[in-house]
Amino acid sequence: MDLSPEQRNERATQGLQGLTELLKQDVGQYAPAESEHRPFVIGWGLVAALHRQACAVVLLHRHGLGHEAAPNRRLMIEYMAQLQWLARDGEDAADSMNKAFQYTHGRLRKAVDAGDVFTYDREVAAVADAVAAAVVPSNSANEFAATGKLLGRLGNGLLEIWTSETQLSHSGIAAARAFFDDSSDEAVRLYDSPRYGKAPNPNELSPFVAFMLLYFGMEAFNDLMPDKPWTPQLERIARQTGLKPDEDG
Repeated sequence: MDLSPEQRNERATQGLQGLTELLKQDVGQYAPAESEHRPFVIGWGLVAALHRQACAVVLLHRHGLGHEAAPNRRLMIEYMAQLQWLARDGEDAADSMNKAFQYTHGRLRKAVDAGDVFTYDREVAAVADAVAAAVVPSNSANEFAATGKLLGRLGNGLLEIWTSETQLSHSGIAAARAFFDDSSDEAVRLYDSPRYGKAPNPNELSPFVAFMLLYFGMEAFNDLMPDKPWTPQLERIARQTGLKPDEDG
């Protein structure tokens, strides 16, 4: 059955409610043994952030600001992809994320020191020095700290979608062109809201996209918990929303 964008978004909203209820449970009870808990803890941080981004996308869409939700959708792709990465590579992915954090943290420290505008107080400086001095082992998963590499590995068009959202998320001609049309020789048309010409509207299914990304992120986080306790609820939500075929239909 073909569904209209409105019908898909309505199903997605119901699905988001179901996913939210799952996240409200005491997830800590499913934590693995301490020796294996690092991917779980990082994964929880990512899935909690992913859920809030989904809520932001839906809220912006309701207020006619789906275009402005492009940075949120783009970030959701990154969160979901990193959750998939943790589910696949476990401790290696956690080490790679820590190594990437060490690098970006170091860049911030250098920028602060070189800029001569801001300063670290003694306590914060000590933490920054500890991060810089930490020995984080390298492994074959390090290349996937680059978002493009990770999305290319996951496939399913994620790299293309992320790149498209990037164009709307960053300042430049691609973002600006949504607000003017210079295709006519007679006059340039200026708009105060985005137009896409003959191209499909990328914002029409924002709530559905948000739901789908949250679902697959939570599915990956479920793999980080012993016995995958969310499996029955996730499968039910997937069938109810059309993400997976209904076995009874």
